[in-house]
Amino acid sequence: MKPNRRSFLLGVAALGGTTLAACGGQAGQQNTTTNGTTITVGLTYIPNIQFSPFYVAESEGLFKDAGISLTLRHHGTQEGLFTALAAGEEQVVFASSDEAVVSAAGGMPELRTFATCYRQYPGVILGSGDITDLSGLAGKTLGVQGRYGAGWYTTLVALDRAGLSEDKVGITEIGWTQVAALTTGKTDAVVGFSNNEAVQLKAAGFPYNQLDVVDKEKPNLVGPGLVTREGVLPAEQLKLIAEAVLEAENRILNNPELALRATEAKVPALAEEAQRKQAEAVLEATSKFWLGTDGKASVKVERDDFTRMGEFLARVGIIEAAPENTVLEVG
Repeated sequence: MKPNRRSFLLGVAALGGTTLAACGGQAGQQNTTTNGTTITVGLTYIPNIQFSPFYVAESEGLFKDAGISLTLRHHGTQEGLFTALAAGEEQVVFASSDEAVVSAAGGMPELRTFATCYRQYPGVILGSGDITDLSGLAGKTLGVQGRYGAGWYTTLVALDRAGLSEDKVGITEIGWTQVAALTTGKTDAVVGFSNNEAVQLKAAGFPYNQLDVVDKEKPNLVGPGLVTREGVLPAEQLKLIAEAVLEAENRILNNPELALRATEAKVPALAEEAQRKQAEAVLEATSKFWLGTDGKASVKVERDDFTRMGEFLARVGIIEAAPENTVLEVG
């Protein structure tokens, strides 16, 4: 498995287990826009509720109404975030913007984020009762998935904000076992996502403190968005895709049942009561990320946030230098 495969977008997949893993994506289908350009949008994990804006945009005909014929393609479990994009098998991918910047600095300078779908960063610290702020991590054990990807970037921001060096915290690599590690006392805290591990801990009735890591007003990490390669599609088409996803988000915010129905068509297991309740909880947590500090949904790319992120990732040694340009403003 490539090290950054599962940095985001685990939600129901983590809760639902192998039932969801058995659900197929739509790889291999090819549709075209009216000008003959094939458009495939990659979704970086197996079907789950976190992709519901794309499912709703498809089921409600929002892409079609915009004049776009578009295929949704779920990635394989061994597939890199940007592999299909680099190979020309996808023209757009829904992926974490911080990982796009790291990849742009590491050999794919043509990567551009043209829509920011998460206005708030989902990475958090989940700690036991005596850890009430980030400085409380000093002398404690902190479980991390590994020293890579969005989870590790979340860790570095947390340490930076707390003024702690790595040697002041007992960092333990635990893979994707955060919930088990925290509930069994293997670690005092874990790095997770507030629409994934936090949902699982709440469902289990386990007491925990959730510590926000990224500054909401001036973030130095940016979460999932729509990423393309410069020059692959005209800006007008990218704008139409972004607008369709935004419209789907707003429709879901007004009527969450739309997301549940559209996702159930991809994930039949959601017909089961327990699975549906889990999906509802993940959707509620995820939909909060779509809202900015003004309480409104938006997919606008904030160039200053990307500049700040590039500078941070360079300062902590993830990349040698911030790429000159990693965003594409499409209006």
